[in-house]
Amino acid sequence: MNRRHLWLGFLLPLLMIGCGSQPARFYVLESESSTVPAVSLPELVLGVGPVRLATYLERPQIVSRIRSSQLEVEEFDRWGGSLEANITWVMADNLAHRLGTQAVVTFPWERAVIPLYQVTVDIRRFDLLRDDRIFLDAQWRIMNEDGRRLLVIRTTGVEEPVLEGTLEGQIVARSRALARLSDDIATAIQTLMNRSSSTR
Repeated sequence: MNRRHLWLGFLLPLLMIGCGSQPARFYVLESESSTVPAVSLPELVLGVGPVRLATYLERPQIVSRIRSSQLEVEEFDRWGGSLEANITWVMADNLAHRLGTQAVVTFPWERAVIPLYQVTVDIRRFDLLRDDRIFLDAQWRIMNEDGRRLLVIRTTGVEEPVLEGTLEGQIVARSRALARLSDDIATAIQTLMNRSSSTR
């Protein structure tokens, strides 16, 4: 057998694998700004971030939870960029709409920007469960303008049903879960603003 035949015998299986593989699909989370803003705080400057993810979420593939201690990685269903950055921008947009302000910046912001409050978030779970529900577990904090004094620390756990049994339906449910997390944070910021104005 000559070299040409040897190369063909090596390349043919690889070509067959390449032809049989499916293309990757890419998804992004979206903000929910269809509701009427609860308040109007145009003077509020808000900083969002850092947003930190559990280690198993720090990958381009979408992750589902098969059992309480077992994960499944969807090799061909991927995030269209950094999931951490996507969540940060979605949260910032949600909070801007709910609080009626356009002055929402994401971490890291420029030195000239001094937010009145800084919101940091740790996403500890963000899974598709076996019964077609998205579960989000996040601890979040609100700090003062220099980030040195903790004003609020809370945990939000929400479940959102996947209304359509598709990946698109799952992504929509994940976005709704982030919207509910944003609602909790916005309510806490409103309480801080009201408390601050009443003590002046």
